[in-house]
Amino acid sequence: MLKLDLKDRKLLYELDTNSRQSASELARKIGLSKDAIIYRMKKLENAGIIKQYHTIIDVGKLGFISFRLYLKLQNTTPEKEAEIIEYFKKKNEITWLVSIDGKYDLGMWILTKSIKEMNAFWKELLQNYINFIAERALTIFTKVSYFPRSYLLDQQSNQDQYIFITEPEEIKIDEKDLQILKLLAPAARRSILEIAQKVKITAKTAAARIKGLEKKKIIIGYRTRFDLEKLGYQYFKVHFNLQNLTTSKEKQFRQYIKQHPHIIYDNEVLGGDDLEIEIQVKTLPELRSILEEIQKNFAEIIREHYYFLFYKEHKLVFFPS
Repeated sequence: MLKLDLKDRKLLYELDTNSRQSASELARKIGLSKDAIIYRMKKLENAGIIKQYHTIIDVGKLGFISFRLYLKLQNTTPEKEAEIIEYFKKKNEITWLVSIDGKYDLGMWILTKSIKEMNAFWKELLQNYINFIAERALTIFTKVSYFPRSYLLDQQSNQDQYIFITEPEEIKIDEKDLQILKLLAPAARRSILEIAQKVKITAKTAAARIKGLEKKKIIIGYRTRFDLEKLGYQYFKVHFNLQNLTTSKEKQFRQYIKQHPHIIYDNEVLGGDDLEIEIQVKTLPELRSILEEIQKNFAEIIREHYYFLFYKEHKLVFFPS
C-alpha cells in the first residue's frame, strides 16, 4: 500500500470535491507548486489509487428513471456467476454494478426513460437467468445525495452536500450538450479545447455550454473514483426501518447523516427500506461504533437495521453509453 502524507490526502479530498480543478488551483489550495501537484496526481494514478475522474450528472433532469436492483443468486458456480456479471456489465441500462457480501450477491443502478423500457430489461433478465435468482428487490431512487470524503482529512463533519439523483423531469438539451455530457461523464478533466474539437464548436462556446449545464443543475459536480482497498477502507451499505417517525425526527436523523464524515451517500427510495446510507470505514469495529452511536441517538425511531459490504465494483458510469 502506498504511504500517503497529509498533502496527498488533501489532494485526494480536493479532487473528490471537484476533480475538474486545474493543477494551479489545486496548488494554491494545498500549498505546493503546480509541478508538484501534477507529479503527485500521476503517482496516485500509477499506484491505482485514483481510478477515474468522473462528472456527476443528474440523470433525472434528462428524463431517466433510476432503478436499484438487488439480487440473491442460487444454483450458481463461480463460472456462472462470472457469466451473469458479464451480462450485466454489457447492458447499457446498467450504470453501476457491485458484488455484495451479505443479504444479497449483486447490486446495480439501472437507468431507463420509461416503465416500458424497464419491463423489457426485466423480461430479458428473467428469461435468461430466472433459475439462478433466489431473491430480487427492485426499488426506485427518488433522491440521492453524496458528500465529499471528509474522513480523508480526519475532519469531524462533512462540509458539502450534492444531490445528484432527482425525480424525472427532462430539461431539454440539444445534441451538442448531449455530446459534451457523454465526453465529460467518464473523464471530468477533459480540456475545453479537446471537448470543443470533438463536438466541433469553439472553445468559448464549449465553456459556455458547460457553464449552462452546471447552471441548470444537470452537471452537479466533478468527482474522483478511488480504489478504496488501496486506501485501506471498506464500503458498507446500511438499511434502516423506522417507527414513531415525525417530520422533525426525520430531519434530525438526516442532519446527522449529512454531517457525519464517514457517511458518503444518503439514498431515498420508493418501495425499499425507510432510510439507506453508505459508509466507508477502515474496519468492521469502526462501522459498529458508528451504528451504536446512531442507535444511541435515534433509538426511539429505529425499528431495525441491517448492513452489507460492497466488496467489488464491476462498473460505474454516470451516464448511459
